[in-house]
Amino acid sequence: MNRPTIGFIGTGDFSAYLIGALRKGGFGGRILLSPYSRTKAERLAVTHDCTVAADDASMLAEADWIILAVRPEQLTSALPRLALRPGQILISAVAGATISELQAATGKDISVVRIMPSSYIDTIDEGLVPIYPASDDVEEVLGTAGKIVTFESEDQFELAMVGACLAGWTYSFLATLESWFLEHGLTSAQARLVVAGNIAGATGYALARAEVPLDVVSDGIATEGTFTKLGLDHLAARQAPLPWLEALDIVFRRLNLLT
Repeated sequence: MNRPTIGFIGTGDFSAYLIGALRKGGFGGRILLSPYSRTKAERLAVTHDCTVAADDASMLAEADWIILAVRPEQLTSALPRLALRPGQILISAVAGATISELQAATGKDISVVRIMPSSYIDTIDEGLVPIYPASDDVEEVLGTAGKIVTFESEDQFELAMVGACLAGWTYSFLATLESWFLEHGLTSAQARLVVAGNIAGATGYALARAEVPLDVVSDGIATEGTFTKLGLDHLAARQAPLPWLEALDIVFRRLNLLT
């Protein structure tokens, strides 16, 4: 495996997840951290064997790759600090910031790769790491952190960004289901296993049998006379998926305003 020196601009939760996943997956290369938020950077450095750079200039001079992990509203102030040199790779995890926009700010001869790894990727196995455009070197390194999925166009990648919101929504949904089981007598541990375990079983099968349409799987389980069919008919009558689709549309439109 190639072991580039990676510099991180942004030391918030996203960077913590990704750095933790890289180390957990066996990446042993140098990781440099911007000192902009020194307390967070020093905590990350101790936890994951990183180095807090003296300043951004020295980090940019030493790093082969720069991972830009700031919020969209922080991008305007972060870009002027990116004095990149030809041959460096800029890996952006900034929602809505297109490759053309980033190259216009940093130089056309800078390679830009966009990523958006799953939240808590340091804790779960095979969390997704969406990447655009495909890059063998970047995929090899970030593949230690999770499961790589590449896209043929930036528009496809933007749709994956919308999909990344599903995890956060799902946690809230699971919490609501968990509360029902708690109210009806399960312990916290039992409720978590019943709810999360059944969802994990469904998603695990969906991923393992990607060739099978999901509605075919559902119809095979929810046959006439089953409790599953009873509940599924009620959900269909109430158009239960509709608010989820509306939420996807809302995020998609907002992202299009940013790009």
